[in-house]
Amino acid sequence: MTDAKKTNSVYFRTIITLTICTIFVFSVLCIVYYQRMSTSIISEESALLYERTKNAAIGFEAIREKNKEGSAESASLEETYLKATAISNNCYVWIVEEDFTISYYSGIPNEAIAQLGRTEDIYSMTSTHLNGLANILEGGVIKGTQNGLFYDPQNTWITAAFPISTDGQYLVTHEAIDVQKQALEVLSNTLAVPVIISFAIALFLFTMMTRSLIRPIRLLSAAAAKVTQGDLTARIHIPEFERESPVQFGITDELSEMVVTVNHMIERLEAQENERRVFVSSIAHDLRTPLTSIKGFISAMLDGTIAPDRFEYYLQIVKTEVDRIQTLSSSMTEVSSVGQKDNLKMAAFDINAMINSTLSNLEKQLSDKKLGVQLETYSDEDHALMAFGDDQEITRVVYNLLNNAIKFTPSGGDIAITADYNPKNNLVIVTVEDTGPGIPKEKRKRIFESFYKLDDSRNNPGSGLGLFICKEILQAHGQMISVDTSPTLGGARFKFTLQGADKMADATV
Repeated sequence: MTDAKKTNSVYFRTIITLTICTIFVFSVLCIVYYQRMSTSIISEESALLYERTKNAAIGFEAIREKNKEGSAESASLEETYLKATAISNNCYVWIVEEDFTISYYSGIPNEAIAQLGRTEDIYSMTSTHLNGLANILEGGVIKGTQNGLFYDPQNTWITAAFPISTDGQYLVTHEAIDVQKQALEVLSNTLAVPVIISFAIALFLFTMMTRSLIRPIRLLSAAAAKVTQGDLTARIHIPEFERESPVQFGITDELSEMVVTVNHMIERLEAQENERRVFVSSIAHDLRTPLTSIKGFISAMLDGTIAPDRFEYYLQIVKTEVDRIQTLSSSMTEVSSVGQKDNLKMAAFDINAMINSTLSNLEKQLSDKKLGVQLETYSDEDHALMAFGDDQEITRVVYNLLNNAIKFTPSGGDIAITADYNPKNNLVIVTVEDTGPGIPKEKRKRIFESFYKLDDSRNNPGSGLGLFICKEILQAHGQMISVDTSPTLGGARFKFTLQGADKMADATV
């Protein structure tokens, strides 16, 4: 297989598609997790900064209470405490007065300088900057960008405030957080290995499942290609179907049904091809024999081998052979049109009268072989047994069965015909039996196939279509035909059913 074919194969393209989908899904999950992690980091850092600011404010106020004299030493101690708080917490510490001026700051970030008011060396905040901080009894915490204090595209600033006196002073702290860096560190440290392992497992499972799904399709395609090339021995064999397999769950019922259906289709095509070959061979044989005889007799008459006074005798033989060809041609024509339900002319008819009429038509054949006929029919008060169907088609069934019985019954034998009625099922049952050799059990399943003959040596002059025509006609009527051994005569027994006319007539009113 070339590289181009590999890249265009369903399996390859499916794997690539599933891989892309898997990467996309994991990427979406990582993005969602990253966003949730970023929010969580900001929330945790905000709560932590607020607690630190609160503790620092309480400590600062305690120092101030201890050193109420307001000496230079006390001021230095307070400043040292605030610097230590800023360094230990890695934040900026401000003391904001009631008038929003900043009386102390450990530093002012460049991101906030432009937003602060300034009078000489004194910086001041606005009420907007302190919204959510100084206007709440216990202080609060906000992101600096919420109140317009910080503008930093790289970091997220958090501002916390807590009151330190009743004079309106607040201890305010600011901390810059690189949320992206922290979130990526968390993702890389906690999720990298699980994500890679999960991705590998998902890709492996997708590959195995895809293989189990694509493999039947590949085999279907290969089998179809072989059938197209004329190889009707091709079959689809999937070991997972034929034995217990852990990947059976990956093969859908639709695929398994498709495989079974295609195998059955190929088997039918093979059977039809075999029937076609048998048909061609049978027709060739059945035509060759009479044509050879006709040609031989005519040639003999033309070249004088046969004397003129014998012409009538041999012309009669030629006529007989022509009749055989005509009969074969008629049978073939019947096969092409028989069994078409739409063409049936359904009506009530007397099956007893039909049987008697058919026997009369076959009287010469019966007389020539000196065959006895046993007739037993079910009759109503009008001496009739009414059936429902196409009487012309059913006549062909009765004629073919009786003709076969005559053909295979030895001279001096017997034929039995029974027509009975089952009121429970509203069925007419017709049985034809004979004292012939019967039909072997192993051949009974094929006896109704087209062009099938019991005599493989071809000594039988029949076309092998009579029973096939019977089956097709009865199937078009929704009925059945079967064959077994006659318990009384010992030969073959054919039995077929028809709908009774009475209830059918009631149903059609």
